[in-house]
Amino acid sequence: MFLKKTIYLGLASIGLSASVAAQEVIPWHLMSNTKAVAAPSSINTQGIKPGPHQIVVAVIDSGVMGTHPSLSGQLLPGYDMLSAPNNLRGDRSTDFRPDERDARCGQRLVSGAFRTHGTEVASLIAGNGVDGVFGVNPSAKIVPIRLFGACSMTRADMLDAIAWAAGLPVAGVPANPNPARVINMSIAGGLSVCGPDLQQVINRVLEKKVFVVAAAGNNFHKPLPEPANCKGVISVGAVDAENRIETYSALDPRTILYAPGGGKRLPSGAYWASNKLMVATYDLDLLGSERSAALERGVGTSFAAPIVAGFISLWLSHQPQKHPSDLSRDLPKFLRQIDPIEKCSECTPKGLAANAGITQP
Repeated sequence: MFLKKTIYLGLASIGLSASVAAQEVIPWHLMSNTKAVAAPSSINTQGIKPGPHQIVVAVIDSGVMGTHPSLSGQLLPGYDMLSAPNNLRGDRSTDFRPDERDARCGQRLVSGAFRTHGTEVASLIAGNGVDGVFGVNPSAKIVPIRLFGACSMTRADMLDAIAWAAGLPVAGVPANPNPARVINMSIAGGLSVCGPDLQQVINRVLEKKVFVVAAAGNNFHKPLPEPANCKGVISVGAVDAENRIETYSALDPRTILYAPGGGKRLPSGAYWASNKLMVATYDLDLLGSERSAALERGVGTSFAAPIVAGFISLWLSHQPQKHPSDLSRDLPKFLRQIDPIEKCSECTPKGLAANAGITQP
């Protein structure tokens, strides 16, 4: 069964002017209460410097546009795992770029949101600060893995992408020279119960001390789909800037964490009322030419997941010996309560709030 990308259908592009972007204002979802009044759902990582250990994060997505200034110096060699005949470029290769803006699969035209999705996700993890795009861990390195484009992926492609990301052998594909410690999958929409083939690959990855983060999905309060519903996966739902579960987010007692995912503008005069995440993306200028941009337009569990992946990579940069099984023990140090929701009486939603414990064993 194919997986669907978790882009929020109501996504809107709200840009910042170049003068505002140049001020390098810390995005609201990272703001620390030690500097200013932070948004209620901020993960509070502002001022926490990455540790001495460089952490590799694999982004399994639509591909990454490596020429974006906000990702300069942040990318490692990746791979295009989309196989023929779904790959418009022929077959798998080292070219991890997304399909071109006007690419078609039959009558299906790739959307601009699909095209830029992987770039935006990567920037939330490791954005270098150019034009105000700050990742949670700017010292992290991204291995981009393209899994979908104008044409749909196959399940076999997804399984191979996960295995390759972790450094496991994949037939017909060169070994990954930079195995990831964290894998981010901002995709959802598979089986309602984790399939044994997917669980088997995830189990192998977990044995290699690799953390697997997956978006809960934008299914408007329905249960978790694959891959978020697999055992050992860190499933991530979305909250707004005011720490309330977003209406589009999956809702399930098994959801491990909620993180800022953005949504509609909030009725507040606060600086975070825009309620969208600052991402590195590409847009069209007035002449119809594509240009790199830094825009407040990230909305969806697709964007909440990389915030958690970035947080984990920041933690690992100080404590690289940690294993996925350590997360349940250490996580309570960083949890914040989230407003409960009547629709799920069994849910006890938790968010993230960094503190000095991130640097301490």
